[in-house]
Amino acid sequence: MAYGILSFGAYVPTLRIPRKAIAEAMVWAAPSLKGLAKGERAFANWDEDSITLAVEAARDCLREVAQRPDQIQLASTTLPFADRSNSGVVADALLCPERTTTEDLGGSRRAATSALVRLGLNPGQRSTLLLAADCRDARPASVQEMNYGHGAAALLVGEGEPIALIRGAASWHDDMVDQYRAADTDYDYVLEERWIREEGYNKLVPRAVAAALEEAGLDISEIHRVVFPASSATAKGVAKAIRANPDLFVDPLLANCGDCGVAQPLLVLAHALETAVAGEKILVIGFGQGVDAVVLETTARLTGMQATHGPARYLAQRRACSAYTQFLSLRNRLEVDFGLRAERDNRTSQSAFYRRRKDITGMVGGRCSRCNTLQYPRSQVCVKCGEMDCQQDESLSALQGRVKSYTEDWLAYTPLPPCIYGNVEFPDGANCMLEFTDFAPGEVKVDSTVRMVFRIKDFDPKRHFRRYFWKPAPLAGSGV
Repeated sequence: MAYGILSFGAYVPTLRIPRKAIAEAMVWAAPSLKGLAKGERAFANWDEDSITLAVEAARDCLREVAQRPDQIQLASTTLPFADRSNSGVVADALLCPERTTTEDLGGSRRAATSALVRLGLNPGQRSTLLLAADCRDARPASVQEMNYGHGAAALLVGEGEPIALIRGAASWHDDMVDQYRAADTDYDYVLEERWIREEGYNKLVPRAVAAALEEAGLDISEIHRVVFPASSATAKGVAKAIRANPDLFVDPLLANCGDCGVAQPLLVLAHALETAVAGEKILVIGFGQGVDAVVLETTARLTGMQATHGPARYLAQRRACSAYTQFLSLRNRLEVDFGLRAERDNRTSQSAFYRRRKDITGMVGGRCSRCNTLQYPRSQVCVKCGEMDCQQDESLSALQGRVKSYTEDWLAYTPLPPCIYGNVEFPDGANCMLEFTDFAPGEVKVDSTVRMVFRIKDFDPKRHFRRYFWKPAPLAGSGV
């Protein structure tokens, strides 16, 4: 038994907008955007937020893990609730026991790497699922709108058979305000890039890196890869400052995904772990009002996870969105008149939700102990054999289903028409009428295989509440 990183995972939303589409739409206001119009950025669908992104990254991380973690830490600067346990929603979606400790982390883009530093400096017997997710939006025609992306990553840290050992860790706090976002504003305020590079990255990063390497008993020449999610120009300056070979810096995923804020260091780390070999020493750097540095050493156990974990499958699964106005609408920055069909009161009965919270958030149904029939929702009487009080709790969230029937409804309201819904059949008899997500028009077929994903069901704009549920989506890596 050893202490370290036991598993890893990641998630990148399906939707992509070419940066060229943004530049062409806003060139009249910001001609300089043409210089950034390369590649594409990932962005969350209307039914995704930091909670749902974190759930998907967690499911990727826990794919072959039998036990649920003792505690969950969710790091984000874009948590949807200011007074509700966001990590608690994640815990329920993952079917974690009620004794699971949950904690929301924020206040800095270093929230995730700072948590990893603490776990490295204070190893314990409790397993921790460290999640990082961000859905930052930016002012139209800004450089940030071009550069930002949405995504999530996950690390399971604890005692067991690690895929990577934490050899050293250090933090360096410095309230250098390179960018910030006030609590009552929607967009980040970013300062001058050259000043940030020279006074921030080039001066602060070497201090934290030196401290982490000293604790690990290593020299920078012994590092095989550097995880530093920044532009190539910034990376070259940092490489020189820490006396590292620039070729060791891992692809920061900025070209085809974007800067995912708090999640970016762990997302790029997950990308590095997809191809790392045993014995590699990886330096992870987090920046934002200070610097975190963590030194990892991979083990032979990593090889068995690389084919089924990490961001590669999600980066390959993309759905292009070339309409800038559609992008703005899906991010709730352009108010579209969908007519009377969109006018409805979505008030949530909190008492009813509390009674059925496991059924809803965990998609827990029932399996008949007499005839083995699975059904959702669970009921007192088996739908097949009629036995009373015979059903045992079982979640459908991890199952794949088959589309029995579907409808593409262009009249029903949804922020991304058409509204696709239909009947999905699961193994052992369960049938559910569900709303689909992430499918383009014409892509759902009878007998299509779908997976279940945790998404926003709807919003209550009057009371500022959002409800979550599970939806059928294309299989990961299907190339939709």
